[in-house]
Amino acid sequence: MREHLLRHRVGVATIVAALGVAALTLYATTGPPLGDCFGGVLSKDPLHCYALEQADEQGIIDVETVYDVGGTLYFSLRQNDPVGSHVYEFLKTKSYEFYDRWPDDVPVNPKYDWWCTLARGLTYRQCYLEKTGWRPSFMLPESMVYTNVLFHTGGEAARRLKPGWAAWRQVWPAMASGASVAADASTASVAFDVSDVDMTNLPVITCSYGRHDTCGRDQEVALSVVGVNWGGGKMYVQTVNPPEDEAGIHRFRKAMDPCYDITGRCVYTATTTVARIVNGVETQVARSTQVTIYNEGPPPPADSIVIVPVKYGPGELVRWTEVLDRFATSTGNTIGITGARLKDNSGSFHGPTVFRMSPASLVSLAPAISGAYGLDWTTVRDTIVVWGFDAQRIADALPTLLPLLGIPVDAVGVVVTDSRNIIWRMVPGGVDRRSFPDVPAEHTGNELRHDGPLLERLEGTVVSLRVPLLLARNVGVVLVVGGAVALALRLRRRRAPG
Repeated sequence: MREHLLRHRVGVATIVAALGVAALTLYATTGPPLGDCFGGVLSKDPLHCYALEQADEQGIIDVETVYDVGGTLYFSLRQNDPVGSHVYEFLKTKSYEFYDRWPDDVPVNPKYDWWCTLARGLTYRQCYLEKTGWRPSFMLPESMVYTNVLFHTGGEAARRLKPGWAAWRQVWPAMASGASVAADASTASVAFDVSDVDMTNLPVITCSYGRHDTCGRDQEVALSVVGVNWGGGKMYVQTVNPPEDEAGIHRFRKAMDPCYDITGRCVYTATTTVARIVNGVETQVARSTQVTIYNEGPPPPADSIVIVPVKYGPGELVRWTEVLDRFATSTGNTIGITGARLKDNSGSFHGPTVFRMSPASLVSLAPAISGAYGLDWTTVRDTIVVWGFDAQRIADALPTLLPLLGIPVDAVGVVVTDSRNIIWRMVPGGVDRRSFPDVPAEHTGNELRHDGPLLERLEGTVVSLRVPLLLARNVGVVLVVGGAVALALRLRRRRAPG
């Protein structure tokens, strides 16, 4: 009798164990409990979808709107305060959970697969989760589709302070037919509304402006100089309206360098203007210094100071740069300009670049070329450089936009795709910090790095698929486990009389 009972117990245990394994297998093979991934926005990034949906469902975050911003995905949250560290810890935990439970559902990025599994001998899990994510500029591992996936808080008011906000494209919730937040790249109108761009109180260049002390010798010359470079023992001076007669050229060179034609001891007074705070008021104060130079040998050649003619002066370029910066946060900026500044064409730009018109003449401005002493400095020009989501799209629109802002078409020489919206900005094992110079070590701002807007949510327009998925999966598990329990009870009842 004992042997019979023992055999029955072993049989029951085996059946229960088998059914338990079957239940767990069913649980694991049904796939992760994903909803609609915010209208399919993250359908190709199931790990990101899972982590963010879990965070939203459990009240860790409250997603109101999702935007595609030049290839970066912005999750607008219903809060004004910065996102706390607990949010990132939750996303990290859910990311590990997803990878460990459903590894077959994690897309394989060829870049990290090659760097980690082949070049560095790491597992893909180590590379994907431990070597790339959760740094100040990444709240999740790198997306397969988007340059980055980031948070934004602060609502519509905060969004409108961000350069290029008018070009952000809402991707979730789906907008009503015919509605649009920003013109799409393929359908953007060539007309721009610049009525809200403040054209008053523009900066005025005084003689305190510049990288030289020419102001103390000749203010007229100083205010004509756009940029100064040195190379091969020569000074290259970009200047508007350069002198053409010998006397004027000599005066210009003496203003730039009082010792350029003197042999032996040369003494001159260098006067610069510095800012001083007096009784809480900023005051410009002139400071003079006596400079002594010894020029050995014969006087430098006359062409030791090379005059490089340019079309626009520093005052014009500074004012136009400010206007473009203001336009970046205006309603009419549907082409995604994110900023402008004065810069020359001698360096490399981190992003696809379009060289346009030269400030010197109506010819194509190209990168500075190499010469006998490094760069050929006669090809270097200071110009207005514009950054934005798509350099080519912006460059194509500038001939229409610039005249509306009172800026000559050839004043902008270079247009660059903002490196913060380029996917190659991330390197295996870390973040290319050159692309994120303004990211703090800790998440302290209203956004992680980029941010996104808050619009009125279209309640009820998106039906979550998570409930039916969870229900279907859990019903299957309940049926299997329930069947095992029922079978065990039945066997026990059958054994009882014996």
